Amino acid sequence: MSLYQVEETWYVYITHNGERIRRSAGTTDKKAAQRFHDELKASLWAETARPSGRTWKDACVAWLTAATRSESDRYTLRALDYDDRPLSECTVDSFEEAIGEKSPATFNRISTIINAILRLAEKKGWIEKAKSIPKRQERAAGYRFLTLEEWQRLDAELPEHLKPAAKFSLATGLRQSNTFCLRWNKVDLRRKMIWVEPEDAKAHKPIGLPLSDDAVEVLRGQIGQDEEWVFPYKGKGRKAGKPIVKIKTSWQKALERAGLGHAVISEGPDGKKHRKWVGDFRWHDFRHTFASWHVMSGTPLEVLQKLGGWSDMRMLMKYAHLAPEYIAGYANNAKPWSQKAAMGVA
Repeated sequence: MSLYQVEETWYVYITHNGERIRRSAGTTDKKAAQRFHDELKASLWAETARPSGRTWKDACVAWLTAATRSESDRYTLRALDYDDRPLSECTVDSFEEAIGEKSPATFNRISTIINAILRLAEKKGWIEKAKSIPKRQERAAGYRFLTLEEWQRLDAELPEHLKPAAKFSLATGLRQSNTFCLRWNKVDLRRKMIWVEPEDAKAHKPIGLPLSDDAVEVLRGQIGQDEEWVFPYKGKGRKAGKPIVKIKTSWQKALERAGLGHAVISEGPDGKKHRKWVGDFRWHDFRHTFASWHVMSGTPLEVLQKLGGWSDMRMLMKYAHLAPEYIAGYANNAKPWSQKAAMGVA
């Protein structure tokens, strides 16, 4: 095993270039020990000299170890569908192809991280000049949510390793990285609650979320699959038992079978085939669906804010139009006010 305990202290065990390396993580916290393990393994890999020069993975390792990064940032890099390649081949076009199907907001968030990594590589002299990925214009009012019929079609087509996580996201409105990186020590089934730590929350504030019966049912179905992760990868190989990160291929195939998008294959000037996804539903839209269904069922916005962990009420105003009946009951409240009546004068 890569982690083991001696009394209460965690130790890491790594095999690197045929050498067995054992070191104390210096902590009794398994999560901190896992992070120490990952960073140690990454630094050992980065120190290995290769005649082909520095690669994208080298740059990622350097950025991750240069400062404290959130679990969300680490998840973003693990989930990025971008092969390791020489930095000289890491072009704006290649990155745009890797994240092109993302929504403008997600595209801009990922590209910000990529640009930061490339700037660090430039400072280290690994590349001559880092060209930034241009931002995409975000439209705050635009969002997508599923109808019941669309969800039923998608649920029927999802592969088994994505079904529980999708149902949980729909039942809680939890963001993708927070769902796939959910640990059992952040779950209280007795109280029907989960917690998101500040470093993993978008607003960098701790969040406590109540669970619906549907969400609890999903969690009960995941019990016993892994001691640490709620939604572990069930396949074989080195990723088995770890959080799911890359879902692009299986996810898009499910969307295509459900009639929620399709892929267009084209040939570029270089003769290479390029795959462009055409579809308007993304995993984050489970959060929009969660909010939309709540509002259309009469949930007040101030209650929805707590249920979904939104930090700012203004972020929920885009859903207000879905329930005009919510304010209709107050339409007749503008009644004449009488000073005499207020003073008790006949």
